[in-house]
Amino acid sequence: MSEMNILFIAMEFIPLNLGGVFRPLRFVNGLKQNKINPIIITFDDNANLRKVQTKFDYDLLEKLNKDIRVYRIPLDDIGKYYKSRLARFRNIYFNVVSDNYRKAWEENLFQQLPAIIKEHQPRAVFVTCPPFSGAQLGVRISREFKLPLILDMRDAWAKMSMSPLGSYFHYLYKQRIERTAFRQARTIITVTPQLKKIFQETHPEIPAEKFKLIYNGFDFDLPAALSVRSGRISEQPIFNIGYIGAFYYSPSGRDQMFRKWWQRKGHRMLQYTPVKEDWLYRSPYFFFRTMALLFEKHPEWRSKLFFHYIGETPDWLMEMAEETKVENNVVLHGFQTLARTLELQQSFDLLLATSEKVIGNDHYCLPSKLFTYLRSGKPLLGFVTRGVQHDFIEKSRLGVICDPDDLIAASGMIEEMISKGYTAGLDLSFLSQFANPVAIKDLTALIAEVAGQEADKR
Repeated sequence: MSEMNILFIAMEFIPLNLGGVFRPLRFVNGLKQNKINPIIITFDDNANLRKVQTKFDYDLLEKLNKDIRVYRIPLDDIGKYYKSRLARFRNIYFNVVSDNYRKAWEENLFQQLPAIIKEHQPRAVFVTCPPFSGAQLGVRISREFKLPLILDMRDAWAKMSMSPLGSYFHYLYKQRIERTAFRQARTIITVTPQLKKIFQETHPEIPAEKFKLIYNGFDFDLPAALSVRSGRISEQPIFNIGYIGAFYYSPSGRDQMFRKWWQRKGHRMLQYTPVKEDWLYRSPYFFFRTMALLFEKHPEWRSKLFFHYIGETPDWLMEMAEETKVENNVVLHGFQTLARTLELQQSFDLLLATSEKVIGNDHYCLPSKLFTYLRSGKPLLGFVTRGVQHDFIEKSRLGVICDPDDLIAASGMIEEMISKGYTAGLDLSFLSQFANPVAIKDLTALIAEVAGQEADKR
């Protein structure tokens, strides 16, 4: 296959250090090695971006293939949409439908796009989301420049439920925007079977064969025999359990989610939630309560057992620790670069994984942190609900799964794990399907097929 160019729209991209940047980074490096040349279009690292993003790691730029062209297009000031009380209300009320990135970037983007497309003659446009307004921009690019659209959906859109939508009509409008993007797309990539099912059930009118599965994965080599191991708490002065990344939990959002309509006031009485998701389960709340139970049984562990958090500390975290009486056993490291994160990770004995609870359905997100955890050789402590993360930990044998709704049993499992030590051999056959070469092979074939169909049309 001769080399072809594609536009690769990644609004979140390095040097941002967010969970969403690593999948596109692996994709573009892999595509370049397979004769598909991604022309990356992303936000410029300017003062306006820094008003809404704070996590930057410039060492990540060294991980990008030096032959890949990157266009960094300035973002306008998003703050101007919040200058008045009315503007703030309007943006908060409607921001759940479509984020403000599109409004702050679209004009600058389309001023530069004609020259970029003329120079590189791309055969397709690839958009990775979120931010979800990227899909709307992808629709416009596809239509105006007659390019086939490929959407990479890393998360749910219309049915994402961290907090309620303004009303049922907000949901219908959001669903319509999503449907428009899916109709325009030649193919839609999802990251788990559960997410693929959500999209198909939400949009039964979209041909099912449009939806493809390419997992999140890892880009390092697994050894021929891989195991995870932790020692006994009695044999070491300190026993550390770590967590990396954001929790995405909001106490106020959860409160609004589970209030009955008659318990709300004003416009909030109209709020609507298409799917009930309890993000308290994503927080360390149930793990903290289990720690408290362990300390009741083993008071001597209060001087030995510690929880470490790497990430920007939310306001509620230490309040939660105080409520559960484990505040003296919580160590906050703040945001760290990837290199420092990996260094700290090696000092932990166990790594905590959590997942939100989808009421009446399966959890659908397989976070990239699991693959960061994998390279450490440390066991996972999974306080996870039913779904893809639960299945991954179980089938890979990467660690122990605790039921957050049965803390007595969970405390017993952890007690045994850290008292006796833990060793497990991993299922390399299962894990191999998540290796980046597998994803790149599937992605390369998919792009070649879409671009080939377009060439046949012309």
